[in-house]
Amino acid sequence: MDPQTIGLVENDIAESVKCYIQDKRNRVNGKFRLVSYQVRRLSEEPVGYLGDHYLLDVNLREKMVHYSPEEEEKYAEEEYISFFVKVIPDNVPKLADYIKEMGCFRKEILLYKHVIPRLQDVMIGTRPFVSTAYFTKGDRMIVFENLTSEGYSIVEHTKHLLDFEHLKVALQAVAKLHASSLILEERSKTPIPKLFVGYLNENAYVDDDDHVRKINLENAIQVLCEMIKRIEKYASSEKLDEILLKVPDVIRKIYDFSKPSTVFRNVLNHGDLWCNNVMFRYEMIPTSVDSSCINTEGHLPEGRKVTSDREDQAETGKDADVSNSALFVTNGERRGRKRSSIKKPNPCEVLNLGNWSAPGASRPSSCILIDFQIARYAPPAYDIFSFLTSTTTREFRQQYLEELLDIYYEALQCELDWFHRDVREVFLDGFQSYRHSCDQYQLAGLIDSILYRHVTMLPMELVARCREEHRLPGTGGSQSENVKRDICLEAWSQYDDYRTFMTDLLSDLVDQYILQV
Repeated sequence: MDPQTIGLVENDIAESVKCYIQDKRNRVNGKFRLVSYQVRRLSEEPVGYLGDHYLLDVNLREKMVHYSPEEEEKYAEEEYISFFVKVIPDNVPKLADYIKEMGCFRKEILLYKHVIPRLQDVMIGTRPFVSTAYFTKGDRMIVFENLTSEGYSIVEHTKHLLDFEHLKVALQAVAKLHASSLILEERSKTPIPKLFVGYLNENAYVDDDDHVRKINLENAIQVLCEMIKRIEKYASSEKLDEILLKVPDVIRKIYDFSKPSTVFRNVLNHGDLWCNNVMFRYEMIPTSVDSSCINTEGHLPEGRKVTSDREDQAETGKDADVSNSALFVTNGERRGRKRSSIKKPNPCEVLNLGNWSAPGASRPSSCILIDFQIARYAPPAYDIFSFLTSTTTREFRQQYLEELLDIYYEALQCELDWFHRDVREVFLDGFQSYRHSCDQYQLAGLIDSILYRHVTMLPMELVARCREEHRLPGTGGSQSENVKRDICLEAWSQYDDYRTFMTDLLSDLVDQYILQV
């Protein structure tokens, strides 16, 4: 496909390549010649709700000094670079208008141009935790690095759920994001909303009667109530009317949750953490299990500690005969994260990726967060619970939530230790304050997951049909007959996985926050 089809001209591509070379090779004046380029769809089916996605394939040749173009073509080797491109879906006007009014492309572009590079600078020398954007065009296009070229991938075919190992690695990346914003504020002596005025204005939960998101939320409430009526244990309950009466007010609490807290320390929140917005890279578990390897339960042998990625790099440097003494004097005592003692099978058996603890298998080793269209300034617990509720079942959380919350806290503490910052600067009474914030924002994560996932979990064939019919899922209209025809209710009737997932979320909401009140 000709890149101009989506609005990419040759100068745009050249600028993307130039920024890529500067970033990956630290070569400010790298000279190159574009040989060929093309754009192709990432997938025949839509892979996201708030944008169209493409791959940009570029073949280039380094310019050779004192060589003619003909000699250069003969002797210089060609190189292939792949980019990931996100574009507003102008071919679906109603969706494009919705995205523009919501301001999600504008927000993501501002963050990738100004905020995220500052966060990456703060955490320089450690594993990447967010993707890199190399080019933006207006408020309609972003060109990113293609993370699949770096070995990262989205976990697929797991019914949108993640197991313990993936959750652990992802929470460490989330902690790194939060820590980077805390350190940036510390260095600049300015809260992020004042450092980047207007960049984090709320665009998902806007309590304005004329705003598309307020209309969207009210329609969603009616659709969700229709779903609750279809859950057998509530449909036959004498408390059904009471449940349906209370649900709207509970859902609307999200307006207050999404504002910066006046009680807890706020950080940059990703705002839309679920399985499609976290990408993982894997490492092989050694086939020979000895004192340097994990044991058959997935744990390290007695006496072997788990280090942060910064410490891993320090150890690598030592192996390469690079002195670490200066590093340790400068950066303080090395502190490893505590090793979890819990076994990590997923009771819901949502993954079929092999035995994580078996030698010769692979396991997630690092995670990168993508898609910052709904970022906000809020306490860490909001992000944590939105992520965990969107990627696990209620049964799983009952068994593993406490351990996962510990993992996040330890990861944040480890990141802050590196900068000689105490975690009590974030949570005044340490772990006790952290858990108090978790108690306060657990409902926020649940509401957030229900409102987002009843749309984003739709089967792709239904999303494609919505785009063809130029309508938005979850916005069927306020009249009861329109609501009953909403495509989310169609998914509920026809797709077992969708119905099971939404039943799980809604049951958690009703049982914990409506019937228990």
